[in-house]
Amino acid sequence: MNKEKSIVVLNNLIEINTERIEIYKTAKKVTVEHDLKDLFAEFQETSAIFKLELVEEVQKMGGVPVHIVKRNSLFSRFWINFKLTVAGKDREDILNTLEYNEFVTIKSYKDTLSNNLDYLTAELHIRLKSQQIMLTKHHDKVKKLGDLMLS
Repeated sequence: MNKEKSIVVLNNLIEINTERIEIYKTAKKVTVEHDLKDLFAEFQETSAIFKLELVEEVQKMGGVPVHIVKRNSLFSRFWINFKLTVAGKDREDILNTLEYNEFVTIKSYKDTLSNNLDYLTAELHIRLKSQQIMLTKHHDKVKKLGDLMLS
């Protein structure tokens, strides 16, 4: 296993979770609905836990966890924050925006895991796969709430 590559992989996942935390902070601010605020707080907490686990793994490997988000991630976050702010109090628009973001997050996790199997221990791969599964459950919750708006 190449530790440097492993650290890069983990830092990419740290960035994904950092971005997700910030997006859900914004989502909590723009919605007035308490059920959504609670759900967004739960999702934010999940990513905070994932981020902490990832930071610990990077440190165990002797690496430095990333604290700066890449420029394209900042643009992406700005765009989502803008869409959330414009959506304002419209439940359906907020849920649609976040469902898309969850889809992108899951795809990033899947791509990261499948493209970097050689750089992850079996134990670490299992942990990251379980994070991906939890994120998929979050996506499904948001999608279900959005689908209820169509009924």
